Amino acid sequence: MAMQVLGKINGRLKFLYRKEKFLTPSLKRLLCNALIQPHFDFACLAWYPNLNKKTKKKIQTCQNKCIRFCLKLKNRCHIGVKEFKLINWLPTKERFEQCLLVNIYNFINHLAPVYIVWFSSHKTRSFFQMLMLPSQTSNRRLQTISYLGPRLWNSLPTIVKSAGSVNTFKHKIKELFFYLIIKICLLYTSDAADEEEV
Repeated sequence: MAMQVLGKINGRLKFLYRKEKFLTPSLKRLLCNALIQPHFDFACLAWYPNLNKKTKKKIQTCQNKCIRFCLKLKNRCHIGVKEFKLINWLPTKERFEQCLLVNIYNFINHLAPVYIVWFSSHKTRSFFQMLMLPSQTSNRRLQTISYLGPRLWNSLPTIVKSAGSVNTFKHKIKELFFYLIIKICLLYTSDAADEEEV
């Protein structure tokens, strides 16, 4: 499945590069959102968790190519937090986590189809805030949706979980990611400066 996704994305990106001289920056981004991003999202809950590190890196590299195309960057230009924030995209791993959390949000708020059952859990007073993690006996099962979903949900701040709509919830997840990654970068820079002073 992942190889099919990569093939489709690379094919569409090559097509857009051939038409690049006719496209404005805003149109480039619009076309990538319409023609390419859906391939990263389609059924990602089924295929992404089971990928090995090498394949996940290929998926991320593919997204980086799309960002370079949209921002008109050179082929070897590094893609970091600044570029992701500029284009307002999440990296593929965080994008998958966002899709998973949105499904849980819909389930908890009775917005999902009634036939969807994500996990077994007892509805207690703290059900909205904390979900029960199923017991896992192997590292492989730690990558299953039934385990990843509750673990990611439980790690979210209350202000994100209590979002009034799906779109607000998505935006808050994105804001949280950029806030945390920038905070980590600042801490790393601060530690490096302290080491130089020593």
